Amino acid sequence: MKKDNENPYRLYRVVSVKKIDRWFFEKHDHRRTHTKIYHSIIRPKFGICENTFLDYRHESDELLELFRQSVNVEFSMWLPTMEAKYMSPVEADRFSLMLWDAFDTAFKRIHNKESACRIDAEKLLKHLIICLEEKSPAEVR
Repeated sequence: MKKDNENPYRLYRVVSVKKIDRWFFEKHDHRRTHTKIYHSIIRPKFGICENTFLDYRHESDELLELFRQSVNVEFSMWLPTMEAKYMSPVEADRFSLMLWDAFDTAFKRIHNKESACRIDAEKLLKHLIICLEEKSPAEVR
């Protein structure tokens, strides 16, 4: 097994960890500590030890500009971070399952209507809104 410094995915992990930590951490708010985000998101997602997490946090901020990530990658990290920041773990899991089900239903409905089509963002959003309205006790606008 390669050492972390030789691993080609190291810079990807460093950038990801730094972003997640920045989105979550708030100075002077002890509910938003580095330790909490490490235990709730970073360790489960990346499997790194706390010392490695601390080392990554102190890497150069220039890496954030040099190693840009796609919107899909950033969103896949941002959403669970915001859930951990603002929701209880039980509610975050419940919300994720609701979203997952709504997206799954929307993709299937589009595919059933137009099996050979390429899905664009507007079409997915339209169907997603319909699916969310059907599942929501409140009116979605």
